[in-house]
Amino acid sequence: MNTPCRTHENHDTITFAESECSDGMCCFTCVIPPGNKHVGFFKYLRKGGTASPYVKLLVTSEGYKDELYDACKFLNFIISQDAAKPHLKMDLRCSIYKSRPSQCMGYPDQAGESVYQKISGPCIFNEYTAPRAYHKLVYKREWKAFYAILDHADAIRSLCAHEEPSVARSLILGAKGVVRAAISVGRDERDYLLIPIQNETRNILYVSEKHQPIVTIRQAYSRWEEKIQNNLKNHYRDEWESRLKSAIETEEKDAGKRGDEDTTGNLE
Repeated sequence: MNTPCRTHENHDTITFAESECSDGMCCFTCVIPPGNKHVGFFKYLRKGGTASPYVKLLVTSEGYKDELYDACKFLNFIISQDAAKPHLKMDLRCSIYKSRPSQCMGYPDQAGESVYQKISGPCIFNEYTAPRAYHKLVYKREWKAFYAILDHADAIRSLCAHEEPSVARSLILGAKGVVRAAISVGRDERDYLLIPIQNETRNILYVSEKHQPIVTIRQAYSRWEEKIQNNLKNHYRDEWESRLKSAIETEEKDAGKRGDEDTTGNLE
Protein backbone atom coordinates (compact mmCIF):
# COMPACT_ATOMS: atom_id res chain seq x y z
CA MET A 1 0.00 0.00 0.00
CA ASN A 2 1.34 3.41 -0.93
CA THR A 3 1.33 6.21 1.60
CA PRO A 4 -2.31 7.28 1.99
CA CYS A 5 -3.42 10.77 1.06
CA ARG A 6 -4.86 12.63 4.02
CA THR A 7 -8.13 14.38 3.45
CA HIS A 8 -9.97 17.11 5.32
CA GLU A 9 -11.57 15.45 8.32
CA ASN A 10 -14.57 16.46 10.38
CA HIS A 11 -15.57 15.08 13.76
CA ASP A 12 -18.06 12.52 12.46
CA THR A 13 -17.12 8.86 12.32
CA ILE A 14 -18.57 6.08 10.19
CA THR A 15 -20.06 3.66 12.69
CA PHE A 16 -21.59 0.21 12.53
CA ALA A 17 -25.32 -0.17 12.32
CA GLU A 18 -26.76 -1.94 15.33
CA SER A 19 -27.59 -5.20 13.63
CA GLU A 20 -26.68 -8.86 13.70
CA CYS A 21 -23.09 -9.53 12.49
CA SER A 22 -22.75 -5.89 11.51
CA ASP A 23 -18.94 -5.92 11.63
CA GLY A 24 -18.81 -8.65 8.96
CA MET A 25 -15.10 -9.40 9.40
CA CYS A 26 -15.65 -13.16 9.22
CA CYS A 27 -17.24 -12.59 5.79
CA PHE A 28 -13.79 -11.48 4.60
CA THR A 29 -11.53 -13.88 6.45
CA CYS A 30 -12.63 -16.83 8.53
CA VAL A 31 -14.99 -18.86 6.37
CA ILE A 32 -14.24 -17.69 2.83
CA PRO A 33 -12.15 -20.21 0.83
CA PRO A 34 -10.69 -19.24 -2.57
CA GLY A 35 -13.35 -18.79 -5.23
CA ASN A 36 -16.18 -18.78 -2.68
CA LYS A 37 -16.38 -22.58 -2.96
CA HIS A 38 -18.22 -22.76 0.36
CA VAL A 39 -21.48 -21.61 -1.24
CA GLY A 40 -21.83 -24.47 -3.71
CA PHE A 41 -22.39 -24.33 -7.47
CA PHE A 42 -26.11 -23.50 -7.59
CA LYS A 43 -25.96 -20.84 -4.89
CA TYR A 44 -22.97 -19.32 -6.63
CA LEU A 45 -25.15 -18.65 -9.69
CA ARG A 46 -27.40 -16.36 -7.64
CA LYS A 47 -26.99 -12.62 -7.69
CA GLY A 48 -24.36 -11.57 -5.19
CA GLY A 49 -24.25 -8.82 -2.59
CA THR A 50 -22.98 -5.28 -2.94
CA ALA A 51 -19.52 -5.78 -1.38
CA SER A 52 -17.93 -7.96 -4.05
CA PRO A 53 -15.91 -6.88 -5.98
CA TYR A 54 -15.80 -3.34 -4.60
CA VAL A 55 -14.88 -3.81 -0.92
CA LYS A 56 -11.86 -5.50 0.64
CA LEU A 57 -10.56 -5.85 4.18
CA LEU A 58 -7.11 -4.34 4.72
CA VAL A 59 -5.08 -5.33 7.79
CA THR A 60 -1.88 -3.44 8.58
CA SER A 61 0.68 -3.57 11.37
CA GLU A 62 4.07 -1.93 11.70
CA GLY A 63 6.89 -4.14 10.47
CA TYR A 64 4.58 -6.66 8.78
CA LYS A 65 3.33 -7.04 5.22
CA ASP A 66 -0.17 -5.69 4.57
CA GLU A 67 -2.92 -8.31 4.37
CA LEU A 68 -5.78 -7.86 1.90
CA TYR A 69 -8.92 -10.01 1.95
CA ASP A 70 -11.76 -10.29 -0.57
CA ALA A 71 -15.39 -10.14 0.54
CA CYS A 72 -17.70 -13.11 0.29
CA LYS A 73 -19.74 -13.02 -2.92
CA PHE A 74 -22.95 -12.67 -0.92
CA LEU A 75 -21.96 -9.95 1.53
CA ASN A 76 -24.12 -6.82 1.41
CA PHE A 77 -22.20 -3.68 2.38
CA ILE A 78 -24.46 -0.64 2.75
CA ILE A 79 -23.46 2.89 3.73
CA SER A 80 -26.20 5.35 4.63
CA GLN A 81 -26.80 8.48 6.65
CA ASP A 82 -27.99 7.93 10.19
CA ALA A 83 -31.29 9.75 10.52
CA ALA A 84 -30.94 10.14 14.29
CA LYS A 85 -27.33 11.32 14.35
CA PRO A 86 -25.19 13.45 12.01
CA HIS A 87 -22.94 10.67 10.76
CA LEU A 88 -22.75 7.72 8.37
CA LYS A 89 -23.36 4.13 9.32
CA MET A 90 -22.24 0.86 7.75
CA ASP A 91 -24.48 -2.20 7.65
CA LEU A 92 -22.87 -5.50 6.67
CA ARG A 93 -25.20 -8.45 6.18
CA CYS A 94 -25.33 -11.78 4.37
CA SER A 95 -27.70 -11.56 1.39
CA ILE A 96 -28.51 -15.30 1.63
CA TYR A 97 -28.63 -15.37 5.44
CA LYS A 98 -31.43 -17.94 5.76
CA SER A 99 -29.78 -20.34 3.31
CA ARG A 100 -26.13 -19.56 4.04
CA PRO A 101 -23.58 -22.42 4.06
CA SER A 102 -23.29 -24.58 7.19
CA GLN A 103 -19.81 -23.30 8.10
CA CYS A 104 -21.17 -19.76 8.02
CA MET A 105 -24.27 -20.79 9.96
CA GLY A 106 -22.13 -22.43 12.64
CA TYR A 107 -19.59 -19.62 12.95
CA PRO A 108 -18.23 -18.76 15.44
CA ASP A 109 -19.56 -21.39 17.84
CA GLN A 110 -19.11 -24.48 15.67
CA ALA A 111 -17.60 -24.32 12.19
CA GLY A 112 -14.53 -22.61 10.81
CA GLU A 113 -13.13 -22.80 7.30
CA SER A 114 -14.91 -26.09 6.65
CA VAL A 115 -17.81 -28.08 7.99
CA TYR A 116 -15.42 -30.30 9.94
CA GLN A 117 -13.12 -27.63 11.33
CA LYS A 118 -13.75 -26.13 14.75
CA ILE A 119 -12.22 -22.76 15.53
CA SER A 120 -10.03 -23.01 18.60
CA GLY A 121 -9.93 -19.36 19.57
CA PRO A 122 -11.88 -16.11 19.66
CA CYS A 123 -13.59 -14.83 16.51
CA ILE A 124 -11.57 -12.33 14.48
CA PHE A 125 -13.52 -9.25 15.56
CA ASN A 126 -13.06 -10.05 19.25
CA GLU A 127 -9.33 -10.48 18.68
CA TYR A 128 -9.22 -7.12 16.91
CA THR A 129 -11.04 -5.27 19.70
CA ALA A 130 -9.05 -6.94 22.49
CA PRO A 131 -6.89 -4.79 24.82
CA ARG A 132 -3.39 -3.75 23.73
CA ALA A 133 -1.82 -5.93 26.42
CA TYR A 134 -3.47 -8.99 24.87
CA HIS A 135 -2.20 -8.12 21.39
CA LYS A 136 1.35 -7.53 22.59
CA LEU A 137 1.48 -10.82 24.46
CA VAL A 138 -0.40 -13.20 22.17
CA TYR A 139 0.60 -11.75 18.79
CA LYS A 140 3.64 -9.58 19.59
CA ARG A 141 2.09 -6.87 17.43
CA GLU A 142 -0.90 -4.57 17.21
CA TRP A 143 -2.85 -4.16 14.01
CA LYS A 144 -5.30 -1.82 12.36
CA ALA A 145 -8.08 -2.87 10.02
CA PHE A 146 -9.84 -0.91 7.30
CA TYR A 147 -12.68 -1.49 4.92
CA ALA A 148 -11.12 -0.60 1.56
CA ILE A 149 -13.73 0.70 -0.89
CA LEU A 150 -12.78 1.05 -4.54
CA ASP A 151 -12.69 4.76 -5.39
CA HIS A 152 -14.94 4.48 -8.41
CA ALA A 153 -18.44 5.77 -9.16
CA ASP A 154 -19.84 2.27 -9.79
CA ALA A 155 -18.57 1.05 -6.43
CA ILE A 156 -19.92 4.00 -4.47
CA ARG A 157 -23.25 3.83 -6.32
CA SER A 158 -23.59 0.16 -5.35
CA LEU A 159 -22.83 0.76 -1.66
CA CYS A 160 -24.68 4.08 -1.24
CA ALA A 161 -27.89 3.52 -3.15
CA HIS A 162 -29.71 6.50 -1.64
CA GLU A 163 -27.12 9.15 -2.52
CA GLU A 164 -25.55 10.43 -5.71
CA PRO A 165 -22.03 8.91 -6.03
CA SER A 166 -20.31 12.30 -5.91
CA VAL A 167 -22.23 13.33 -2.79
CA ALA A 168 -21.66 9.96 -1.09
CA ARG A 169 -17.95 10.07 -1.90
CA SER A 170 -17.62 13.52 -0.33
CA LEU A 171 -19.44 12.35 2.80
CA ILE A 172 -17.17 9.31 3.12
CA LEU A 173 -13.99 11.32 2.56
CA GLY A 174 -15.15 13.89 5.10
CA ALA A 175 -15.56 11.32 7.86
CA LYS A 176 -13.01 11.12 10.65
CA GLY A 177 -10.05 8.84 9.94
CA VAL A 178 -10.93 8.11 6.30
CA VAL A 179 -8.00 8.30 3.87
CA ARG A 180 -7.47 7.62 0.17
CA ALA A 181 -4.67 5.21 -0.76
CA ALA A 182 -3.28 3.33 -3.74
CA ILE A 183 -3.31 -0.44 -3.16
CA SER A 184 -1.72 -3.13 -5.31
CA VAL A 185 -4.15 -5.90 -6.20
CA GLY A 186 -2.38 -8.52 -8.24
CA ARG A 187 -0.54 -6.65 -10.98
CA ASP A 188 -2.77 -3.59 -10.82
CA GLU A 189 -2.67 -0.60 -8.52
CA ARG A 190 -5.99 1.07 -7.80
CA ASP A 191 -7.24 3.84 -5.52
CA TYR A 192 -9.31 2.93 -2.48
CA LEU A 193 -11.09 4.84 0.27
CA LEU A 194 -10.02 3.39 3.61
CA ILE A 195 -12.59 3.41 6.40
CA PRO A 196 -11.01 2.55 9.77
CA ILE A 197 -12.72 -0.21 11.73
CA GLN A 198 -13.12 1.07 15.26
CA ASN A 199 -11.69 -0.92 18.18
CA GLU A 200 -14.99 -0.86 20.01
CA THR A 201 -17.91 -3.17 20.54
CA ARG A 202 -20.77 -1.00 21.77
CA ASN A 203 -22.50 -0.97 18.37
CA ILE A 204 -22.13 -4.70 17.79
CA LEU A 205 -24.87 -7.10 18.84
CA TYR A 206 -23.46 -10.36 20.20
CA VAL A 207 -25.67 -13.28 19.26
CA SER A 208 -23.13 -15.76 20.64
CA GLU A 209 -22.76 -16.39 24.36
CA LYS A 210 -19.57 -18.35 23.73
CA HIS A 211 -17.80 -15.60 21.78
CA GLN A 212 -18.10 -12.52 23.95
CA PRO A 213 -15.60 -9.60 23.86
CA ILE A 214 -12.11 -10.14 25.25
CA VAL A 215 -11.77 -7.99 28.36
CA THR A 216 -8.53 -9.21 29.98
CA ILE A 217 -5.73 -11.68 29.30
CA ARG A 218 -6.82 -13.83 32.23
CA GLN A 219 -10.41 -13.98 30.99
CA ALA A 220 -9.33 -14.83 27.44
CA TYR A 221 -6.85 -17.50 28.57
CA SER A 222 -9.42 -19.23 30.79
CA ARG A 223 -11.73 -19.56 27.78
CA TRP A 224 -9.25 -20.07 24.91
CA GLU A 225 -6.38 -21.81 26.68
CA GLU A 226 -5.34 -24.11 23.82
CA LYS A 227 -5.21 -21.41 21.14
CA ILE A 228 -3.44 -18.83 23.30
CA GLN A 229 -1.01 -21.36 24.71
CA ASN A 230 0.02 -22.44 21.20
CA ASN A 231 0.71 -18.82 20.25
CA LEU A 232 2.74 -18.22 23.41
CA LYS A 233 4.83 -21.36 22.93
CA ASN A 234 5.52 -20.36 19.33
CA HIS A 235 6.61 -16.84 20.33
CA TYR A 236 8.41 -17.44 23.63
CA ARG A 237 9.34 -21.14 23.74
CA ASP A 238 10.19 -22.21 27.32
CA GLU A 239 9.48 -18.74 28.67
CA TRP A 240 5.80 -18.74 27.73
CA GLU A 241 4.46 -19.42 31.23
CA SER A 242 6.53 -16.67 32.85
CA ARG A 243 5.54 -14.25 30.07
CA LEU A 244 1.86 -15.08 30.58
CA LYS A 245 2.09 -14.66 34.36
CA SER A 246 3.95 -11.37 34.07
CA ALA A 247 1.48 -9.97 31.52
CA ILE A 248 -1.53 -10.89 33.69
CA GLU A 249 0.06 -9.36 36.80
CA THR A 250 0.95 -6.14 34.95
CA GLU A 251 -2.51 -5.85 33.41
CA GLU A 252 -4.25 -6.37 36.76
CA LYS A 253 -1.90 -3.95 38.51
CA ASP A 254 -2.63 -1.30 35.87
CA ALA A 255 -6.37 -1.96 36.21
CA GLY A 256 -6.06 -1.49 39.96
CA LYS A 257 -4.31 1.85 39.47
CA ARG A 258 -7.03 3.02 37.11
CA GLY A 259 -9.63 1.99 39.65
CA ASP A 260 -7.91 4.06 42.36
CA GLU A 261 -7.77 7.05 40.03
CA ASP A 262 -11.46 6.74 39.21
CA THR A 263 -12.32 6.57 42.92
CA THR A 264 -10.06 9.26 44.38
CA GLY A 265 -8.85 11.26 41.41
CA ASN A 266 -5.27 10.61 42.49
CA LEU A 267 -3.13 7.61 43.20
CA GLU A 268 -2.36 7.03 46.85
